[in-house]
Amino acid sequence: MLCVALRMVASGSKSRATRAARVVLSCTGVRNASLKVVNDMQEQATGALPEGAPSELRERGPGWGWGDLLMALVVTVVGGVALTLAARSLVDRLGLQVEQRMISPVFYLVGLGIYLAVILGVYLFAARRAGWAALGLRGAGWRNFALVPPLFILELLLLVLVNSAVGQLAGGFENPQVDALTGGQTLGTGELLALLLLVAVVAPFAEELLFRGMLYPLLRARTGAFGAIVLSAAIFAAAHVVPLLMPGLFMVGLLLAYLRERSGSIWPGVALHALQNGTALLLINEALKQGLV
Repeated sequence: MLCVALRMVASGSKSRATRAARVVLSCTGVRNASLKVVNDMQEQATGALPEGAPSELRERGPGWGWGDLLMALVVTVVGGVALTLAARSLVDRLGLQVEQRMISPVFYLVGLGIYLAVILGVYLFAARRAGWAALGLRGAGWRNFALVPPLFILELLLLVLVNSAVGQLAGGFENPQVDALTGGQTLGTGELLALLLLVAVVAPFAEELLFRGMLYPLLRARTGAFGAIVLSAAIFAAAHVVPLLMPGLFMVGLLLAYLRERSGSIWPGVALHALQNGTALLLINEALKQGLV
């Protein structure tokens, strides 16, 4: 609007043609500068770079680098190992009998500690420098959250198809998470709520913060949107180190990365991730009640 007004004033007479031309050029410069500021703000806020970004901007990345990601992973691994050794030492000293399932207090606390180590690593090597908004902790708009239910239905259909195909190729499909989470035993109400807190609240937030918050912008800066979506999904699947589940997790990772790209936020992905994990746990517990697994 400011540029239009200046042009109208400047074009009042032919004798002011030169001045008008200068004003137009000035307005163009202001507009270009403004667009640059907006693009920079978008980059900092979303952690993703626009397709047309200059090569030097794409190389600079979102405010952290691959070395920072590596250090965040080191914090996670070191924290996990330290917690595991401490828990084992405590169990041995006290002569405790520990159930081999996630809901047992020892395994639960170790699992919770590992997810907290993930969050700590991301904070130390990304958020503290670039801010939480650059990691996708920002508003997403209702349209992006409205996509979560239909994408969840699509995700269920994909998982059924992919896991069925894996079962055919592998000669059967048995989800190892059933025993890992429940030990093959039906969960009581308190146990179910505690596990829901871990797998449907803490885990989705920590994993989205790492994979779609910290990793995705680095891939996006190098490969563009399509490459980042595919690569982040592959890394997400591989990181779960359960070969039988990797094809299905790859499909899940594609949808989560798509939401990150579309919204510039990790919150819709956290919602979809939480819905998937929570539903899976509820179905596993119901199957155990009915004697189906």
